[in-house]
Amino acid sequence: MSALVCPKCGSANVININMTMETEAPVAFYSCHSCEHRWWFKDGEPIDLGEVLTLAKRMPRRSARRS
Repeated sequence: MSALVCPKCGSANVININMTMETEAPVAFYSCHSCEHRWWFKDGEPIDLGEVLTLAKRMPRRSARRS
């Protein structure tokens, strides 16, 4: 397994958390403990915070019709 490295400061003091968003999309979150830089990936591509927040929104539930 290769070590994670922060793209901002080069530190290897990085954590990775894999999440499944409300839309069922898998997203990888990374955080550097040295410089506090945070970044996300979806489908192997970097995404910005705005896209992460959109993916994390709860989908409205459809109410069941009663007869």
